[in-house]
Parts: sequence; structure tokens; C-alpha cells
Amino acid sequence: MKIINSPNLLKKYIELYNISSIFSNNLEKYMSLYQFKKNEHLFTSSEKVNYFYLLVAGGTKIVLNLENGKSLLIDYSKPLEMLGEMEIINNPYSKYDIIATEDTTVIGISMSVFSKLIADDPIFWKYLYSSTLNKLQATVNSNIISSSYSFEHVLANYLINHAVEKGDEILIESTSFNDLSQLLGTSYRHLNRVLKKFIEQGLIKKDKRRIVITDYEKLSEYYIELY
Repeated sequence: MKIINSPNLLKKYIELYNISSIFSNNLEKYMSLYQFKKNEHLFTSSEKVNYFYLLVAGGTKIVLNLENGKSLLIDYSKPLEMLGEMEIINNPYSKYDIIATEDTTVIGISMSVFSKLIADDPIFWKYLYSSTLNKLQATVNSNIISSSYSFEHVLANYLINHAVEKGDEILIESTSFNDLSQLLGTSYRHLNRVLKKFIEQGLIKKDKRRIVITDYEKLSEYYIELY
């Protein structure tokens, strides 16, 4: 982790994501920019969480370490997700490894300071409630789709929900296909089989670390929207 001493860049991210709207008061003076290299830990399982982070560039994966020595990929994070929000109200020790999947930039505030700043902030707590509810609903929807529809629909939903626009491309970056197969509950071989099918249909293209959506409209025909 390294600190980025650039007030202008910090202000740019605050304005880009309208971060001031998350809080009742202006917390900019308490914020710092940090950069994590690819594969660097932001949080480590069982270690105390010392910072609250807002992810503003790059991405992370959330990994649960099991008692049998295995690891389970829980999810990926992208801007503008919060990291460390559950530790504000729960156990201050992380349950997960949170690892940068690419060079990643976050806005950080010391947890000891942050917990006091937002203790009586109704706007932040409303934002946290809404964000948590959305994550829960996304998990429920994902489970319904996984159990009720073909893997083509499962994969299409994942790609559409996690894609970001970069320049002229709509893509999912820094994807480990082993991790992705684990996350989506299928074998690496079956994932590659369906990816190949989507490529042959002209829906996507991929290389070692990226999936680019080349025909969003046709890919959306596989998309399942639950109400």
C-alpha cells in the first residue's frame, strides 16, 4: 500500500462519484488516497480493520478462508463499493481476505476516526442500509437464477452486472477464469465451453485476463431480470 499525495486527484474522485452526498458533513479533510498493487491485500482474514475504504479505481476479490485450508471466492468488488463497512458495527476483525485484482485506488479514512464521524449521520446509515439491501437482493437473485436457469443465463447475468465501460469497450477486467468458475458454481471446463459458445455467437471476445462484450444487445437476450 502506498499513499497518493494528490489533493486534486482526491477531489476528482469525490466529484466523479458524488461522494459528498453519502455523508451529512464534508469529510474530505479526513480522507486520503491509497493505491494497492495487484494481488496486494487490503484486508487480511482475522486481522483488525484499520481503515474504511471507498473503492474508486480498479477492483478487488473477497475470499473466505475455510477451516480445512481451502479458500472460497465470495465476490468481486468494483467502484464505488465500500470496504470495511460491516466492521463498523460488527467485529472489527475482518472475516475475509480482500485482495486487489489489479492496481487499485481507494479513498481511506482511519476506522477509529470514521466510526466517530458517522455515529449519528443519518445520511450515511441510510446509504449503508440501501447498499447492504442491494447486495442481499443481488445474492438472492443470483441464487434463484443459478438454480432455475441454464448456465448461459447465469454467465450472461454476471457479465452484464459486472461489466464497466472503458473508452469504447464494455468489459470485465482482471478475470481469473478459475476464480470465475468457482464463483459461478461450475467447472472450469464448462465455463470455457459457454464462453466459447458466446464468442462463436459474436457476443464477447476474451483474452487471458479480460472479457469484452461485443454485442450487448444480443447478450442481453440471455439476461434474466427478477422483480
